[in-house]
Amino acid sequence: MFFSKKHKPHKNAEGKVALTLKEHNIDTIIDIGANIGQTAETLRHWGFEGHIISVEPLSSLQQGLIEKSKDDPKWTVLPPLALGDSNKDIEINISDAKDMSSILEASDELIQALPKTNVIGTETIPMKTLDTLYEDLHLDGKKVFIKMDTQGYEMNILKHGEQALKKAVGLRLEMSLFEIYKGETLATDIMMFLKERGFNPHLLWEVYFSRKLNRQLQVDGVFYKD
Repeated sequence: MFFSKKHKPHKNAEGKVALTLKEHNIDTIIDIGANIGQTAETLRHWGFEGHIISVEPLSSLQQGLIEKSKDDPKWTVLPPLALGDSNKDIEINISDAKDMSSILEASDELIQALPKTNVIGTETIPMKTLDTLYEDLHLDGKKVFIKMDTQGYEMNILKHGEQALKKAVGLRLEMSLFEIYKGETLATDIMMFLKERGFNPHLLWEVYFSRKLNRQLQVDGVFYKD
């Protein structure tokens, strides 16, 4: 079962995501930009019992993910990996706040709003396209939902995942309202790209409002093929 009677998922943003997963019979989630595993833990809290595949580029977070997943037979942690526009090694900027690390350079506005976005180092990691990863995972026949939290690199992944997008049922993306990472594609253009491929918005909610800028930075969106 997805929920116990005491849960009220419709009162919580992550609970609402879980409701959409249940509605669309999702049995497999690819968590791209898994960070410390908070997405997997939250989904389990809201009763998701399917397979979760965590993809995280930073090697420093790898052991923590493995430790959290060790007692969950349906939670797989892949070796450090970035998703992007080609199959090659690439350099990622490591931020003081690890969840803000990005292949792209942070804008001045983002550093002003969130000073811990400042870069404290770099790491060279392997990169694959979404199509390559999807093929490697042998997910044919699965009802797949792809979550992306890749700090401005979402469109680079989407454009090189056309075959994966044809097979996936749903997506969740973090999208910027203005350029907080240099060169990133903004929410309006991402939503149009997804619409053209049959994905319609089912949920949108605020991610972060900057009091320093008095402006909302990003939204999270959940999309399904209807």
